Amino acid sequence: MIRVFVIDDHPLVRVGLRDVLEAQGDIQIIGEAANGEEAYSAIGTNYPDVVLCDFHLPGWDGLEVTRRLLARHPNLRILVVSVVEAGPVPRRLLAAGAKGYVSKAQDGGAVVKAVREVAAGRRFLDAALGPRLLFEVSPFDQLSARQMEVMWLVLRGKRTGEIAQTLGLTDSTVRTVRTKLMAKLGVEGDLGLIRLAMEYGLLPPAGGGG
Repeated sequence: MIRVFVIDDHPLVRVGLRDVLEAQGDIQIIGEAANGEEAYSAIGTNYPDVVLCDFHLPGWDGLEVTRRLLARHPNLRILVVSVVEAGPVPRRLLAAGAKGYVSKAQDGGAVVKAVREVAAGRRFLDAALGPRLLFEVSPFDQLSARQMEVMWLVLRGKRTGEIAQTLGLTDSTVRTVRTKLMAKLGVEGDLGLIRLAMEYGLLPPAGGGG
């Protein structure tokens, strides 16, 4: 039996995943969480074979969830599900240790296949990523890890003080990092950053889910 823990902030998505996966007979959902913080606490006592994690989550995004879970459980197998199919996100997730990546545009059969592959210790890459994962160039590739952290918090609407508190930095350091990342990306203001993030798939289109 493949034991799966699901992280997604949409209850209907969690219900749908449970129905699809448990209908297979060899997959069992052993736990659910609406965000990374909940999952981090729950998985400490409920170790699954596969963690099925959405990328766009409130609080920690899928990349942060991957980093934190693997820092505590290095052998954990994490499969990320998201609408993001371009830009640096898939590459960074795989570099952080995620074992697989599947698009939300796929049907349930693709998720089942991905879960089985990852549970067996093999890497699963959605065909939708194709050669883009290896060859696509994105302006976000040039950002440092710290700049990416600040950028994600800016995209979530966090103010300078909130970002500083979250990352353990001073307000002045956050402002400096923010200025540098905006300059690297060639954008002015949060609206410009949001538009660029949507263009390269780091954010779902307006009105879309993650």
